[in-house]
Amino acid sequence: MCHSCVPWLVNQHMTFYSNPLYAFSTKGQLGVVIFFVISGYCITAAVYSAAHSGKSLRRYFYERVRRIYPPYLFALVMTAGANLAIRFAETHHLIGAVHHEIEVGSSLSYWAGNLLLLQYEMHTPFLNIVFWSLCYEIAFYALMGIFLFGAQRLVKRKSAFAATMFLVVALGVSTTASLAYLLIAAKAIFPFDLWHLFALGGVLFFLIEMKPATMSGYTESARRIIWGTTGLVGLLTSLFAALREVGFTNMDHPSSRMKAMTAVLFCVALGCLRRYDERLIKIGIVRPLVFLGSFSYSLYLIHPVVLPFVDIAFRKAGFDGNRYLVTFATEIAVSIVAGRLMFFGIERHFLSQKQTRRLDSEQVLGDVSLQTKPFLPAT
Repeated sequence: MCHSCVPWLVNQHMTFYSNPLYAFSTKGQLGVVIFFVISGYCITAAVYSAAHSGKSLRRYFYERVRRIYPPYLFALVMTAGANLAIRFAETHHLIGAVHHEIEVGSSLSYWAGNLLLLQYEMHTPFLNIVFWSLCYEIAFYALMGIFLFGAQRLVKRKSAFAATMFLVVALGVSTTASLAYLLIAAKAIFPFDLWHLFALGGVLFFLIEMKPATMSGYTESARRIIWGTTGLVGLLTSLFAALREVGFTNMDHPSSRMKAMTAVLFCVALGCLRRYDERLIKIGIVRPLVFLGSFSYSLYLIHPVVLPFVDIAFRKAGFDGNRYLVTFATEIAVSIVAGRLMFFGIERHFLSQKQTRRLDSEQVLGDVSLQTKPFLPAT
């Protein structure tokens, strides 16, 4: 929704910003904040499971690379092709000015950075700026891999309990350090400027899932460490939201304060609603969201490819100004269809067997009812 309306608004039609639908859509980057919290929860669960099951560090990284890069590289090729086609049409005056950003570089560093998702590290422009969040995700995976290395050593030398406490403390210490720097220096350094969003999900995982029935050696001191770490991360994130503003802010980039508070509130909501999962999933309005969630990665990757073409065709057909609602709705619908097709054609082939079984059990191809199953080892 954000990428469907923001280029149109900022280039020509700011008078329509008062429309509640468009105004709400411009806050779409808060969805990325929510995604980082969810990702922190899920990847921490994966690291915890790997540490206790004996899965190798190489296997952990292989699974992350296999899951992320093949669909991304396909989307990158599609994006480059779409951008070149649009640039050719613009140059030869076949179409008017396109609102969506068109970027195609030619240097070796440009393509290396975009192929490897190292745009920030290599200081290269993005083929499509939408993929910025995936760079943070890859960095998060790498940092959690370092924590996994330490936890696996503790499992061998001491105990599973010690490894769990190490993961909890590592999240707490790393978040404290990154937020202390943000509070003192007020300067963003990739990827630590957003590490607290990811870490909030990670500590929430331990708070919700660690119980005497799921954690060997669970003690009162363990409970205090988990609760204390979660409280510390939440408190520091709230202080950061209250005291500091880092990075730039514009119409489609909410402030760092709004991002931080959105993450804290979302974590509180998750903690409160966790016990009602099986009831919530049966509510009618939730079912379409579960359906979209089953191919959300493909939807994320492919929507910037198709949006400009719909934008060009429909505005040229007269669906502009007050009629842009038709273009807006069509862009979203076409993106969903494209995401679904990409999921079946590309992404599904790179899911793990566990993920495939889960999707089949949830019947996301038809009845999207969710069958919640415990995933934690009883260690």
